[in-house]
Amino acid sequence: MSGSRAFEIYAFTIFHHIYVQLRDLPSGSKTSFPIFVAIQGPQGSGKSSVTERVKEMLSEANEDHASYRVATLSIDDLYLPHAQLNALASAHPDNPFLRGRGLPGTHDIQLGLSLLRSLKDINRSRADNIRIPRFDKSLFDGKGDRLPESEWTPVQAPLDVVLLEGWCVGFYPQSRQYIEARMNEVPFVLNATPAYSLEHVLDMNQRVAEYIEWWDLFDVCVQVCSRVLLNLLKGYFMSHILITWIH
Repeated sequence: MSGSRAFEIYAFTIFHHIYVQLRDLPSGSKTSFPIFVAIQGPQGSGKSSVTERVKEMLSEANEDHASYRVATLSIDDLYLPHAQLNALASAHPDNPFLRGRGLPGTHDIQLGLSLLRSLKDINRSRADNIRIPRFDKSLFDGKGDRLPESEWTPVQAPLDVVLLEGWCVGFYPQSRQYIEARMNEVPFVLNATPAYSLEHVLDMNQRVAEYIEWWDLFDVCVQVCSRVLLNLLKGYFMSHILITWIH
């Protein structure tokens, strides 16, 4: 199967699952709240491209459904501004996980929560001032910075679907016992990782808990597997993705 064909099947599987949820909504709830869909996958898994294609499929009217109104955002656009990222790193100089952007703790939790709540309620509030932040990774020699609010993406009601994609979307904290056991199983390919301690990992674990209020707003979580993982699973699973209801 060609790469483009596999990609289309990939995206269609996600689209169809969301479509079924929209189709089966009780008539009275169709305009109350948009369905929130979290799309999680590691770097290089194609989640950003898949998310954009799913949005296109939902937005295209056909004989089965009318055009759905969709808003998309990336967790990357919710990073702290450059100055705050620097301050965070300076406050924890011994923790390599907080140097730069990317890991839990480097996102603006309150901004993300406020944005997601506003989007969840947009059909009832009819708010016309909701904007999705944008983070430019090319600024400050690749360290990145949040763009001015004038360059954020405006969103208008009504909405049917909100898609959020990111590598740590849907992550929950784990027990100390679990973390200690897994740290003893770190694959040899990660030996090049900068030195870190159990306390550094536990700090990350506590920061993951700050995102739970985000995940509580979501209805569907989709996991996009990387090509490497798909090759390992070939012959065992026909589906390229795992889809579960969060609630």
